Amino acid sequence: MFETVALAKAVLIGALVAAGIMGLACRGTPPPWRRDACWSWAVGVGVLAASGATDQWPHWPALEDRARFLTLLLPLTLAVETWAAILPSRGIAWLVRLGLAAIAAPILLHNSVYLAHLSGRDSAEWSLAEATVVLCGLAALLAIVWTLMSGLERRSSSQAVHGVLALDASATALTVMLSGYYRGGLLGLGLAGAIAGATLASSISRPQPSTRGSLGMSVIGIFAVVIMGRFFGALSTSLAACLLLAPLGAWTVELPRLRKLAPSWRVMARLACVAIPLLVVLIIAQRKFTAASTGRSRAFEPSISRAFRLS
Repeated sequence: MFETVALAKAVLIGALVAAGIMGLACRGTPPPWRRDACWSWAVGVGVLAASGATDQWPHWPALEDRARFLTLLLPLTLAVETWAAILPSRGIAWLVRLGLAAIAAPILLHNSVYLAHLSGRDSAEWSLAEATVVLCGLAALLAIVWTLMSGLERRSSSQAVHGVLALDASATALTVMLSGYYRGGLLGLGLAGAIAGATLASSISRPQPSTRGSLGMSVIGIFAVVIMGRFFGALSTSLAACLLLAPLGAWTVELPRLRKLAPSWRVMARLACVAIPLLVVLIIAQRKFTAASTGRSRAFEPSISRAFRLS
């Protein structure tokens, strides 16, 4: 169904490069800003390496959604997360991040049939009012997920939250592939591998878990892959929303009674609360993919029969 070698290459290269960057950043006693920003840099460089290994290098002009993510949104996210780590005021840092959340969707959808009049005057699929509502809604959704996951990170650790995000990125990549956008899903697999590699390297390198690693690259990466699948593939709105909101299920473990669980049980419960809805999403996507494949096969069979009769 999919190219197994390409899938494995995306995951492994993303993981190895991200782990190497994280390992180098964790050496010695890094300054606070480097300790915080290294998460996004490890994930971002891992994604770039994985995309290059699967023939998806950044390029200019960035005419398609994947190129806009790799060439524009990814470097911008790294710059914002580095600046946010250096700024002494967390309030100002979050204002900068919210600004990035506001422009993420417009960058990905720029010059697409949704926003641009590609076939003449008033040919865009969305009117100005519709575009405003959709883009503002997407910005608000991204900002909510980002802030809530950062709040969870302060209550647990960067490793715990990135573990959840790695699970979500993996499910997102596979779902987008099953929704008809193979290259977008392949990019998502590189992201999942990079998050997993950075998390593993950080867990090994640091004696104490960090509670302030930058989540920007991981959160925006997942958001970008979901947007690609929804607007450039056949991913439904309901499944896209589930993929974006699934990581918030990790907050369930922060309920008063569950907080009393042993740390190992809390880790398993946190992952289970996220994995269960993601598994449901994957099952639904698989069934839709199978139904669509069966429909195409049935539609193709009469054409073959007619061709033989005519010959």
